[in-house]
Amino acid sequence: MTLSNNQIILAKRPDGKPTPDVFSKRSTSVPDLKDGEYLIKVTILSMDPALVGRMRAESNYAESVDVGTTMHGYGIGQVIQSKNSNVKVGEVRLGRLDMQEYALFNDAAATSEINLGLATEEHYLSVVGITGATAYFSLLDIGKPKAGETILISAGASSVGAVVAQMAKHLGLYTVGIVSTDEKAKQTKTDWNYDAVISYRGKSVDELEADIQKACPKGVDIYYDNTSGDISEAVLDQFNEYGRHVVIGRLAISHLANTKDDRGRRDNNNILAKRLTKKGFVLLDYQPIYKAAFLQLAKWVNQGKIKSKLDIVSGIDQVESAFFRMLAGESQGKQLVRLAKIDDTKDPAKRWVPRLITSNRFPTERIAKRLHRGYDPHIQ
Repeated sequence: MTLSNNQIILAKRPDGKPTPDVFSKRSTSVPDLKDGEYLIKVTILSMDPALVGRMRAESNYAESVDVGTTMHGYGIGQVIQSKNSNVKVGEVRLGRLDMQEYALFNDAAATSEINLGLATEEHYLSVVGITGATAYFSLLDIGKPKAGETILISAGASSVGAVVAQMAKHLGLYTVGIVSTDEKAKQTKTDWNYDAVISYRGKSVDELEADIQKACPKGVDIYYDNTSGDISEAVLDQFNEYGRHVVIGRLAISHLANTKDDRGRRDNNNILAKRLTKKGFVLLDYQPIYKAAFLQLAKWVNQGKIKSKLDIVSGIDQVESAFFRMLAGESQGKQLVRLAKIDDTKDPAKRWVPRLITSNRFPTERIAKRLHRGYDPHIQ
């Protein structure tokens, strides 16, 4: 029986901030597999701000989507056909499956087999998986947090920001978040146990700087930057000596057709005088040691030390609206789209193994630290 694959296509590149007309829909027939290929039925997709950068033709750390092709997107699915000796039917796999119902591959390394005994699908796409690993490696390797310091997190209610806030709290830091509105600030403070949360919408750079100064009476040691733009400018004079600026995202300048058009105050004087460190983070650099983050985060989730909020809609027809809800900051937690269910009876993974490794009696933390220790993405 021929399978029909419904896809979301990038119809054109955005002129400024992405609008609904950048997408179109297409239905194609799934071809018969050739030797070496395997077919994944996509079960759940993640909506992420970083996808905006892939819509543009400009130089980026990840490849751009070609106009007229399936829109990129990370997700999880189950192998339903395989002519690849390294991939078994029934395996649950994580990777760039794109915004479609079926994904065809000819390289086993293009996706990663995951074990649902470690975490649920939803958690693999949020607090334990890609989102959690981003928070874990960037905070520890670039932020280098120390108890008693102050961390300021833009997009503080986002899926990444919320994990960073919880990790920082456990490490003994004073946590301050920045979100869009006063109403959201109140909810975010309650949801993620921030010490303080401020809003940015409708405020000038000077007004926002005054709010940051009030919320961070001891200055800012780590600025965890999910947005770029005016918020990054407002924090410049609030850095303490030897502060760290962790650059994760650029949602505040996603409306620019070309990010070279971003304008703001240069910060070299502050970097020099205060000996600041400003560094970008790309999770793909850490792919060889993802397991270190996955293990530790899964353990923390099991212990109730790290929690998550999920916003899940169902169906391929909901992908576009879910993407724009995420982009507008309207999602009530990590935005996911459920397309199908995993058939647990066909999954060959031994789920009891990771359950044992993340149990309270197992030295999970020691294993995670050993996997992480000494890793330098620049010399691998």
